[in-house]
Amino acid sequence: MISPVHLWVAKKTGLERNLNPYKLAIWQRERLKAVIDYAAKNTRFYNGKIDPSMQLEDLPFTLPSDLANNPYAFLAIPQNSVTRVTTLANSGTTSLKKRIFFSQSDLERTKEFFSVGMSTMVSKGDKVQILISNRTENSLGSLLQESLSRIGVPAEISKSLRNVTEALEVSKDADCLVGMPAELLYMSRIAPEMRPKSVLLAADIAPQAIIKSIKKTWKCNVFCHYGHTEFGYGIAVNCDESDELHLRDAHNILEIIDIKTQEPALPGEVGEIVITTLWNEAMPIIRYKTGNISRLIAQPCKCGSNLHRMGNVEGRIADNIAIAKGKVLNIIQLDEILFTCNFVRGFNASVSNYRGKTALHLTIDATQRIDPTILEPVTPNEVDIDINYGAADPFTNRRKRRLSVK
Repeated sequence: MISPVHLWVAKKTGLERNLNPYKLAIWQRERLKAVIDYAAKNTRFYNGKIDPSMQLEDLPFTLPSDLANNPYAFLAIPQNSVTRVTTLANSGTTSLKKRIFFSQSDLERTKEFFSVGMSTMVSKGDKVQILISNRTENSLGSLLQESLSRIGVPAEISKSLRNVTEALEVSKDADCLVGMPAELLYMSRIAPEMRPKSVLLAADIAPQAIIKSIKKTWKCNVFCHYGHTEFGYGIAVNCDESDELHLRDAHNILEIIDIKTQEPALPGEVGEIVITTLWNEAMPIIRYKTGNISRLIAQPCKCGSNLHRMGNVEGRIADNIAIAKGKVLNIIQLDEILFTCNFVRGFNASVSNYRGKTALHLTIDATQRIDPTILEPVTPNEVDIDINYGAADPFTNRRKRRLSVK
């Protein structure tokens, strides 16, 4: 069955059965003119920097540090018209916080997309357990819960979870689980007997090793969601025919930019994800550099959609840590190796450098010891490997996974 996201884009753009990549691009660029005009007139940040005559490729990039340095410069509506404000830690070099503003209309568009995306993996009457976010009004969890109710699917948002035992208890009767990749993998390896119908991996990067393992262990469909708070959370989700993600094309323009040249990458080539919002009312954002790495997929999807899609997120530029001359290491590389071992439930990793000697430190939660030689493809000979075995329950320290530096 063709992706519900494709059908939604066809309806929202008015292109209906005429929807194809060429006509979608024309529609998006026409909409972009209105966005540029709106942002230039209503925000201090874009005023004087852009005008509707400019093509997408000629527009300047917006950096996370721009948003962190002066979030109010991006605010396009009066503060008393803001429905929700979210504060995020900046992923760049500054310690300043990013503040993201939403109008009621912005939140409504998010709920609309969530309803469409979730219809791919749940049916009326299914029960969903949301293991991320919280129950606060207009939080990610509450927006998702309301979106599901619109398609006849009850959802429960978990209270604060302190360990995997609590997560398993609240999830035992759910048809669909929504959670962070490493947390759901840990659950699947602690309780392989569980049988949810579907799983949605969200709020962090989902390595292929995790996706494949959960599918095999729980014998269920596994879906991935990609989103950013800056753009109203939802950006893309895959269908049940492919791992590539269908884009929220009616609300955003997604580009993949070559990391070295800063020019648009060709389909299939890896690059940085850059997003332009097409309807954000409170905070329009143009050509925002996310720091995440992926690639554009031009081939039609097996579901029947002919639109460009996004490949899985392959990492974050900022997460690459130099470990030797010309060599870098990140958590995704380690995930892809260690999580292929079905006896490894979780692990924590850090890198240290003492007197010019680099070492990789691992605390591995496993039922047996690993063969250290499996790490050779990502660790040069000059890097020491220090392995300890112990608990690494991700629910005890809930965060996006990073390779930390000591």
